[in-house]
Order: sequence, then structure tokens, then C-alpha cells
Amino acid sequence: MKYLEGDLLTLPGPGRAMVVTDLHGNLEDFRKVLTLWAKCFNRKCHLVLTGDFIHAMGRANDHSIEIIEEVQYYSTKYDTFHPLLGNHEWATITKILIYKGGVNQNLNFELLLKETFPDAWEEKLEEYINFFQSLPVAVRTGNGVFISHSGPARVDGIEDIINLTGKGYLDNPVLHDLLWRRDHQKVEVNQFLKRVGCQAMVVGHTPVDGYKLKGNLLILSSSYGKGRKVYLDLDLGKIIKSGRDLEAMIRFFR
Repeated sequence: MKYLEGDLLTLPGPGRAMVVTDLHGNLEDFRKVLTLWAKCFNRKCHLVLTGDFIHAMGRANDHSIEIIEEVQYYSTKYDTFHPLLGNHEWATITKILIYKGGVNQNLNFELLLKETFPDAWEEKLEEYINFFQSLPVAVRTGNGVFISHSGPARVDGIEDIINLTGKGYLDNPVLHDLLWRRDHQKVEVNQFLKRVGCQAMVVGHTPVDGYKLKGNLLILSSSYGKGRKVYLDLDLGKIIKSGRDLEAMIRFFR
């Protein structure tokens, strides 16, 4: 079961949620994720992709289009499949140039579209932009875990998340922080969690060796990172009091 209100997806318990971060056009890793998800009670557990499933380091191994096409398909077919907005999808929406390892990701993506859909690449780009604009920005679970691409952000309450993109994709400080922020200060994380009614936060965006726990903030690297690759097998029925309660739910990809 799920509840979508504006830009916030709520997942009540009990049940499980597989949380995966930053695939960046890696089709092999995406296939591993789908295989694990298929085994998870026959796709009855939730799969949360925390954004940035597009844009590889170079065009030679960039399978962004195959991944987008499948993400759109699974989003339509299964109500347990939940892609979120990342800063690279945001860059496609806003057309603001984004670089990764000195590579112009917007240009690479456009060239990939032209190669794949030579006579209809502009229409496909518009289709993808519309899809990205439909994506929620964050998940809040019934047991108090907040999941987003990055963060935290300065908010007054959960309503700021629900109505987030209604304020636009540009000149939106809260959205910017939830998609781009890397300076995760423990005090600010705790203030944010208190205001959104949660006890722990899970993000991607910042490359780490598998995972890094900073107080009540858990950073995961599922594909693009600094070594090991992990995902979170989140028990939605378990009482979560702090970020440390999530460590036992971290799983390493084989």
C-alpha cells in the first residue's frame, strides 16, 4: 500500500522496501536490482530508486535510455515500484548544464537520444521530461524513515515537502537541498527529521564506499560510488529510533 500526496510518497507498514541509489546508466546493476526485487515476495515489497538513474560517466557504457524505458514501464505496471527525482533528472527538466567528471551530461544525453531515436529524439526528450516531472521527491515511511536523493533541507514541516515542486524547479532552496546538498551537518539533519516527523534519513548522491552513517543520516552507494555497492532492505514494521537501527538492514550486492 502507498499514499502519494503532492511530492511526498508515504509507505505505511508492515512490509519491506528495497532502497537503491544512483544507478547512473549502469544497466548491469539495474538488472541485479530487478532480479533481487523480483525475488522479494514476487515484487510485493517496495522498490525505491532515489533518483539519478540516468547519466553515466561516458557515452560508451551509458544505458540511460534503456533504464528510463524500463523505469517507466515498471512504474506503470507495479504500484510497488517508486523512482524518485534526482539532481540529474532535475537537470534534464530545467536544461541547466550538469557535469560529472568534467563531462557535459546534458550534451551526452542529447547525443544518446539522437543516436537512439534519430527522427523522434525531441519528442522522446519531452516524454522523459514529463515523466521526470511526475516523480515524487521523497518517501516517508510509517516507521519514521525519510528517503530522498540528498538533503537535509530547511523546512517548517512536512507540508513544505508535499507542496515542493508547486513552487517550481528553479529558485527553490528546499528542492535544491534535497537534490544537491552534500554537507550533512548532524544538527541540521536532526532538526529536519523533527520537523518532518521522522527518526532517520536515507540518501544517495554522495559517493561512498558502500555506506556511511552520520548520526541519523545513512548515505548509500548502490552503483556509482567509491568501492562496495549496497542497498537497504528496510523493514517497514520495525521500530526505528535512530539511524543506527538501519545498519542491520544494509545488504551488499554480490
